Amino acid sequence: METNSDLTSEPGTPVALVNPPRTVEQRLVDRPPNYGSAIVPPKPTWYKTVDGQATGAGRVQPFEVELFWHSNIGEIDAHAKMPPLPPLPDAGGYNLGSRGLDHIYISGHRITITGEGDVIVPGSDTDAIIHGYWDRTDPVRPQWVRLQPETDYTLTVAAYNHDNAFGPESDPLTVTTPAVGYDTQHNTLPPSAPDNLNFAAPLPVITSTAGGPLVLSWDRQPDVTKYEIYNNPARETDVPMDPDRIGLNVGDVKLGEINQPATGQTVTYTTPNVTTPDMRLALKVRSVRTDANGTAVSPFSTVLRSQIPPATAAPGKAGTPTLTESPVVGGQVKLTLSAPPIGSVNGAPTWYAVYDGARKVATVDAPLGTAPHVTLSYKAGQSYSITVVAANSLGTGPASTALTGTVPTPAAPTAPTGLALNGTVGTTSVPVKWNAITMDPPVTSYSLYQGTTLKSTVNAPNSSGTVTGYTNGQTYSITVTATNSVGESAKSTALTGKTNSAPGAPTAISVTSVTSTGMNVSWTAPSGAQPLVTSYKVYDNTVLKATITAPSTSTALTGYTPSTAYSLTVAAVNSVGEGPKSSPAVTGTTPAS
Repeated sequence: METNSDLTSEPGTPVALVNPPRTVEQRLVDRPPNYGSAIVPPKPTWYKTVDGQATGAGRVQPFEVELFWHSNIGEIDAHAKMPPLPPLPDAGGYNLGSRGLDHIYISGHRITITGEGDVIVPGSDTDAIIHGYWDRTDPVRPQWVRLQPETDYTLTVAAYNHDNAFGPESDPLTVTTPAVGYDTQHNTLPPSAPDNLNFAAPLPVITSTAGGPLVLSWDRQPDVTKYEIYNNPARETDVPMDPDRIGLNVGDVKLGEINQPATGQTVTYTTPNVTTPDMRLALKVRSVRTDANGTAVSPFSTVLRSQIPPATAAPGKAGTPTLTESPVVGGQVKLTLSAPPIGSVNGAPTWYAVYDGARKVATVDAPLGTAPHVTLSYKAGQSYSITVVAANSLGTGPASTALTGTVPTPAAPTAPTGLALNGTVGTTSVPVKWNAITMDPPVTSYSLYQGTTLKSTVNAPNSSGTVTGYTNGQTYSITVTATNSVGESAKSTALTGKTNSAPGAPTAISVTSVTSTGMNVSWTAPSGAQPLVTSYKVYDNTVLKATITAPSTSTALTGYTPSTAYSLTVAAVNSVGEGPKSSPAVTGTTPAS
């Protein structure tokens, strides 16, 4: 029934119209696109290889193709026209073939050969062997066309429901039929699902911290590589499918896997130890086949439902909670909980209650997973006193020792530490690094100073930078500060030194043992060279007479003639370049022969 929202009067009173009533045509236009339409099945997906490639074709022969796909029935919401059916026995659960966990029926599938025709696969099957298709060029008299060898076919599959409403088509799958006499295995065929899943030993009674295992058995299936075992501890029986894991339900936890035994009719598997009493069990197993063509999995076995026996006593005292992350940042107190010891006197917990003072602030199911187990939010300056109580169906244990503390009040950072060189000093720049600061509120930036002059700002979380603008050989004194939303810290301890430059001029040039054809020359190295001197050049006027590798500071010059005047200088060289020549020059004349 549609109502006129334009009417403002109550029934039985004079009608007052704000706007004229809408016509039937206007009502039809205003309806949503899906008004009154049946809810259609979801988009099917082809089987995929381990690396995610769609290879829904099984054995491909010259005149037939075997196909496998997933219907993804669990991806749509419950059908409003079909109320949920009453619960079925645990052995069957809710998943009955074409009816998904949400009570939507699939009546069949249509396989379409793009540009050619289609074939209908009635029923709930999600596999088919096709030998041909209906060419519907003439819709009155469609023609049956057989598949042909050495031909490319592009196929899609779509599901239809009990209202004959079709869902969207799958992504296309291209298959090439081989020549006569050959066949092509495009995908590993799925194995059979395990049968007769049952317990092979009594369920464990949890009387120690180690807990106890479940022992399962099922019938051995042919052509299987291994079996995968899953449990779903959810309390609900109508669990939706997991959209991110095809074939699995939300909350499915893999307990392990076991390789196919070489002999025997039964497979037995012992799970990792269970440590939580009263835990719900919804166990299922599937077969996995791996060969040269890939990997395929079977449907799951019938779900085996049960429950771990209750504890034999109330739990003991839980361990003192600790901070998972310290210091507290952003008012988020993240807690790591500790289980109490379990034995004949103290039973295993099934859950934990977390208190701040006398107020319960959280509950956590056992067993404890990865920390943090609880995250609590506080304001700056607020104090906390956190205790933990372990509990099971027989009672609660004593409260743990309290974890106390106060959430830090926002403050400016302290001065950064660890300021040091971060590589090679240049002639005009100095690279530096320092220790990053973690606090609340967080550091947003760091400032680099030369003396009192701000040279650059580095955004956190970076903790390195380069100060530029120096000249050769300039003395530097660099400090760094940290800034957050409260303010700027004091300056760090200064880092001092000099920028790189070419070396200064050698001093104390001396000429000895002068002969008519040469002489000996020595000098004193320049002081404070940075980088170190690597060599020296000896000049006679502008002519280079010798290059000497440091640290040597003397050489013998030859090649002169009698009565030849000389004017000698020396220059030092490092990685920056050649420094100035010594001054004044040492002059003289070689003796006559």
